[in-house]
Amino acid sequence: MLGAGEAHRDVPWFWSDQYELTLHMSGVPLAAAATVERDVGAEARLLFHLDGAGRLVGVSGVSPAALARDPRIGHLMIERGVAPDPAALADPARKLKTLLASGSAALPIAS
Repeated sequence: MLGAGEAHRDVPWFWSDQYELTLHMSGVPLAAAATVERDVGAEARLLFHLDGAGRLVGVSGVSPAALARDPRIGHLMIERGVAPDPAALADPARKLKTLLASGSAALPIAS
């Protein structure tokens, strides 16, 4: 913005409380080549959006406010350039926090 020529590294995000539910979005879901759904309960839906190389580029979902931790961990995975195993993302028995270490150093967000 000031002519420094540096890539913008902040991951865009959004949330909104709608009655007893919270909408979450991080990253750029439209940059996805594939989407993985994680079963987080009857009143919740969490989607992970992966690019063609398998890197997490977006997280979106709707859930009770108590589940806001999972989208936040997804946000951190995007920041760190993580390319998680899709089966691990879909498995509700697998703690998302364990997938944070599977990424490389932070990469620029695709434009």
